[in-house]
Amino acid sequence: IFQSHVVESSKPGLVGAAAVLEFWVGILTQQNLWYRDKTVLFLMDQICCAAFTYHQEECVQKLLYQQHKTALGYHGDRGLLSSLVGWISGNATPSFIEGQSLSAEIWFAWVVLNMEGVFEEDSQLRRCVEHELLSELNISPEQALKKAQQRLKLPVAPSLQRLQVYRWAYQAAATPPDHPLLPLIWQKFLQLYLRQPGPEYGLAAGGCIGKRFFQASSQAAFLRDLRQRIQEVSDFHHAVSQALRVLPPNTPSSDQGDETPNNPGPPYLTSPQLHTELVRLFGVFSVWLDDETLQKQEVYLPSLPPEYEPHRLAQVMQWHQELWLEYVDQERLQYDQREVLSLWKKVQSEPTFLQTQTSGFTDYTSLSNARERILSNLQKHPVPRLAPELHKLKAPVPEVPSACLTDCKAACKLLEQDLSILQDQARIAVAREAQQVAMEQELLESLPVLFKNRPEQVTMALECKGKGGQPCQGAANITVTCELVQKQEAVQTQITSLRRDIKKLQTDAMAPPPEILAQAAVHTENFITALVNMHKAQKSPAVQKVGVSAFYKVVSFVCEDTLRHPPTRQYLSSCVEVLGQVFIQGNAEECGRVLKTILEQRRLCPLISPFFTPNAAPSQLVFLYQDVVTSLSLDSADVVFMLLTKFDLSQWLNEAHPVFSERTRLLELVHGALCVCGRDPEPEFLTPFHLFTKHWTWLLRHHFPDHYSDCLRLLMTSSSNQLLSPECWKVTLRVLGCLPPSRSTKGKAEAAVCSTEVSTRGVAPPASPYRSPITLSPQQVDETVDWLSDYFLRSRLSKTDLRSFGLYASWTPYIEDVVSFWDHLISCLINVQLNSCARESVGSSKIMKGSCRLLTYIYVKPLSLTSKDKPEEQQIMDK
Repeated sequence: IFQSHVVESSKPGLVGAAAVLEFWVGILTQQNLWYRDKTVLFLMDQICCAAFTYHQEECVQKLLYQQHKTALGYHGDRGLLSSLVGWISGNATPSFIEGQSLSAEIWFAWVVLNMEGVFEEDSQLRRCVEHELLSELNISPEQALKKAQQRLKLPVAPSLQRLQVYRWAYQAAATPPDHPLLPLIWQKFLQLYLRQPGPEYGLAAGGCIGKRFFQASSQAAFLRDLRQRIQEVSDFHHAVSQALRVLPPNTPSSDQGDETPNNPGPPYLTSPQLHTELVRLFGVFSVWLDDETLQKQEVYLPSLPPEYEPHRLAQVMQWHQELWLEYVDQERLQYDQREVLSLWKKVQSEPTFLQTQTSGFTDYTSLSNARERILSNLQKHPVPRLAPELHKLKAPVPEVPSACLTDCKAACKLLEQDLSILQDQARIAVAREAQQVAMEQELLESLPVLFKNRPEQVTMALECKGKGGQPCQGAANITVTCELVQKQEAVQTQITSLRRDIKKLQTDAMAPPPEILAQAAVHTENFITALVNMHKAQKSPAVQKVGVSAFYKVVSFVCEDTLRHPPTRQYLSSCVEVLGQVFIQGNAEECGRVLKTILEQRRLCPLISPFFTPNAAPSQLVFLYQDVVTSLSLDSADVVFMLLTKFDLSQWLNEAHPVFSERTRLLELVHGALCVCGRDPEPEFLTPFHLFTKHWTWLLRHHFPDHYSDCLRLLMTSSSNQLLSPECWKVTLRVLGCLPPSRSTKGKAEAAVCSTEVSTRGVAPPASPYRSPITLSPQQVDETVDWLSDYFLRSRLSKTDLRSFGLYASWTPYIEDVVSFWDHLISCLINVQLNSCARESVGSSKIMKGSCRLLTYIYVKPLSLTSKDKPEEQQIMDK
């Protein structure tokens, strides 16, 4: 049917052979595990033969290619923890040829192996494995395959025995010697075995790569079997070529065939010339495989003798894809096709058997008598046995109840049952670790006292040799006192017992974990996965509430033991990460609760602080900031710093547009935190201190001069009691343009903006390249000078000792910054008065008043330079 369908469809004006082949392949491959059904394999072999005959192999390979990728798992999804579990190494990956080869369905094997070769080329796996083998001489094919998979980042790679060089080798050994495809199968194997890919990868030219794949003892033995197989195939074709020269009796010469002397062949026998060529071809193959020189070094091919056929050897080594179709038995293919088509025509032309039914005769060819035919056939067989009793298996991991996805109490109960098992396992592991540390410490303390030196007296005999021929009266006995080392048996017994206990403890620790532990972990993973999928599919308040409850329930199981046990710590961290990203992060209602949990249990800060997003609740940001600031201490400085990094005040000020009262309250909180850090912040306070100063400058810059007076008031009040670090003055003065910015903030753009503003207002002194873009107006400068003068005057008159000795002692840490501030203000006023006087006529009253003020400012500014009795800063403060 298949062959007739292909022939009819190939006629002009019809759908063509490719459509018919795709149609039948699609039907035969629809059922599961179709490649294990021998009937289907027989039919697929016929289809693949037709595809080869009509040059339509690509359409069949395309359909099998997609199924092959699906079987390898390229389109599968992985769960939260299942991605950490891999297949046992050494198992063969799925293939439509389950064993090493096929000995009957050769056409099907030809198409499947070509399809797998396309997959190996598309994924660059073969090239990468060859490159690894050439780069390292001592690496094995297994190691090269593993490195290639890691380098290419393939989700799934074929196992070692599925590589093409092995597949074609085993198929070449299994193919019958008279099959038309045998020369092409050997060509495919030799192209992989005799490749010289060194120059292709920029490496030195060497021998063929094939020997590297057959270094193991079993593979080397198989290679010897291949050489023997070549000899057997060559002998077969030689015998057939000799038999074809003798014509069978009463047989025309055109009907010569594959007969042997004992078994005359059918009339389709092939001409002797093809078999003679095949004998020569397989002889060349044998020469190539036997020559070890081709494997060890680069060979100059033109220098080889003719029996090597250097032209064909060059094609093999250089990976030429053109098939040697001249060695395919085309006569046999044509005869087989004619036989199949004639058989189908014969079936179609047979007349239908018609016979009237009688009472005693049943027409078994009629479709209407199918029931009687089936029952009659069943009566000829023994009565079948009853089906085996069905035993219902219990699932290793129970299903997640649907009620747990919408009920907080049920969800918390499920998590508590599972996570308590993990927590108990962590406690056991930590206790075992502590026990081993204690025993090893005891062992280390016992070793120095294992041996002890004790004094003993030893009698030694000194022989006498005589003197002057006089005999000696005997040996002299001398008693010597020395210290001899002795082992303490009690300590030795204790050490032996300790080592035995440590060995037993290590054996217990290396035992596989209990099955209930894996069940609890997978059950929790299934619950979280189902909850997240339901939330993504359709967001509902019930699911959101369950997700929040599950997050805090998992967090509650984080303790000292789980943090010290790496597997449990990693598992709980992954659960918290998934739940936090989906249900907590960006949730305005949970910001306060997350912060409270962190402040109460500071060890949880690295775990759950990524899900603290105060900017998601702009109305609560000030209260959250207050909770963070009030918890600042030496012990909690690192936690406070981590929490402060979650506050994006710039975004809050620009997007939330908080009212003035909220900004003022936040400014007071920042000021209070700076006071807690103190005048000389401790090393633990330095990181949060710099964040507080950054927040201080952001608030001062925002809608300037809204908070200018508040900042100045808080700065002066705290500085008078030396509660602030001088760095607070510096960052404030940089914002006001009194000091050049730090190196990290200097920039050409900022300098350009600053120069433009100063020139337009005409208030500040000539623009410096590092002047801040914020510039005080003349009125603000005037008011600042008056307010500072009144503040210093009130401060000096507030106490008797300050009246006598001045403010210098209490303002010593800030003198340099205060002088810079006054210098900036006075310079601004001098420039204003100069510009004002320049615009008035000579002799006017405004010029007189302006001149008086100008002289006053000029006097105040260089006052520090005229004093010789006190330091210049103290003179300024006195004035």
